[in-house]
Amino acid sequence: MLFDYKAALKNIPHRPGVYQYYDDANELIYIGKAKDLKNRVSSYFNKDNYKVNAKTRVLVSKIRNITFTIVDSEVDAWLLENSLIKKHQPRYNVMLKDDKTYPW
Repeated sequence: MLFDYKAALKNIPHRPGVYQYYDDANELIYIGKAKDLKNRVSSYFNKDNYKVNAKTRVLVSKIRNITFTIVDSEVDAWLLENSLIKKHQPRYNVMLKDDKTYPW
């Protein structure tokens, strides 16, 4: 099953927030933050950025659903991302998984 990222991007606003990627089993595989959700999520599907590294290519190939949470500021997005990663421990989030990193 292919993911229609163009349709998903239509619903994402140009606002700060946190995005979550899910695989075909509806398992949360990645959490990220952005000061502009639409621009950041779009960048994953840009052909030029797709060549960056193998981990990103594999991640993008597994995305089947995208959800997002809008927040008031980039700082709020960073704090929410940090807490969600610690709570859910998504497979493709390598940083912030342990409880040894703290928000500054």
